[in-house]
Amino acid sequence: MITFFWKVPSWLYFLSLGEIAAILSYTFASSLVESTLILSIFLFAGLVLPSALLTDQFVIRGSMIVYGMSFWVALFNLNALIEVPTRSDVISFGIVALLTVSLGLIAADRIPAVRKLLFALSQRLTVFLYLWLPLSLLGMLFILFRIV
Repeated sequence: MITFFWKVPSWLYFLSLGEIAAILSYTFASSLVESTLILSIFLFAGLVLPSALLTDQFVIRGSMIVYGMSFWVALFNLNALIEVPTRSDVISFGIVALLTVSLGLIAADRIPAVRKLLFALSQRLTVFLYLWLPLSLLGMLFILFRIV
């Protein structure tokens, strides 16, 4: 989204508003698909893993995994804008991301302040779900009408 709004002023010179709306619709639709895939991974993990592992900590652990991985993916994307990542870059980012998320999960289990922070943050970010989901569905409808 940040990239979209960063590019809008230059797009106004050579794209129509309909084309800009189409780009926004594709952005919303792709984020809905990505979010659905991530949610399905967590739901599958909830089905496969023993219930004792996830009791009372699902929101905390899931939030820590999503926040940690989102941070590293964003950092990797920013790094990829500067130079093309090599195989060793991808491997090192993956290892560091998994290590950081694992340490964050341990910290969330052992430090009550981290647990409270993650829970409060996840509660406050729920508001964005009420904004993002309808916009994503509108984007999907726009794409369907454009295809048909």
